[in-house]
Amino acid sequence: MKLNVILITYNHSKFIEESLRSILAQKTNFDFNILVADDKSTDDTLERIKKYETRTNIPFCYLKNERNLGITKNYQRAFGECDAEYIAVMEGDDIWTDPYRLQKHINFLDHHYECTMSFNRYVVGDFNKAKYIVQPAWENGKGYQLITSRDIICENFIGNFSTCVYRRSAINALPESLFEMTAYDWIINIMVGRSGMIGYLTDVMSIYRIHTEGVWSSKREEDNIRETLDCIEKYNEFTNHLFENEFEEHRSRLKERLFTSKPLQIVHSSKFTRIKIGLKRIKDYTPPILIYIVKLIIPIKILNKIKGL
Repeated sequence: MKLNVILITYNHSKFIEESLRSILAQKTNFDFNILVADDKSTDDTLERIKKYETRTNIPFCYLKNERNLGITKNYQRAFGECDAEYIAVMEGDDIWTDPYRLQKHINFLDHHYECTMSFNRYVVGDFNKAKYIVQPAWENGKGYQLITSRDIICENFIGNFSTCVYRRSAINALPESLFEMTAYDWIINIMVGRSGMIGYLTDVMSIYRIHTEGVWSSKREEDNIRETLDCIEKYNEFTNHLFENEFEEHRSRLKERLFTSKPLQIVHSSKFTRIKIGLKRIKDYTPPILIYIVKLIIPIKILNKIKGL
């Protein structure tokens, strides 16, 4: 089996059929199956899924669960049941909009051995308010870009699991202790990115649905910021302070938004995001002596502006 598609569900009765149809619409030259990881839904989510088994030749596998595990543990057991070369994730309220999405990801990863995972651009959709934003806002015109864990700490522009495809070997390498704390897509992608590059496919191929039943999107913005600040402390410790500067930069921005009542923007200017990533990479690969010389030459005001980007 080339690919496992994990279908993560919990009380997704309103959305699951649209999500499932977008999986079944995928056109691939390889086999894949669907692992249904339902976290003890109390609605008819599972019954709705089972109606679709007779409409396709794609195999379904239902992971047994006697009790509600919670998001982190549900992902842990789902990842543990995978046996294919690659793993794709679909959360039961999201949608894949491109019928060749899986094929594009697998083609990319098959040719980019340096990448441990890939993700694609997506639409953040608030269907109730008819608001739609493309995330990330930037693309380079080449169809893909290689980024690192440091990049997604500074700007978590991956944003959700349903945009991601992983090498199973990278998921298997994750420490079990990671799943003993609150582990959403952000820290998992940071950890996966420690062992290789992350491929960003710039085609828009998914919709991340915002709704009142969503675990993250149903919370107040202030609560989301405070939870992220708590996670930063834990994640910095968990990664042995390897990304301390990046976590500190992100923490400072969140605190500023929290205490000045500035609205938390979903996306940032594509221009400044590219500039920040470019400057960080230049610094990473420039010998220290050259950085020292540049600091002596460039006026202080300009240096301060560069640091503030």
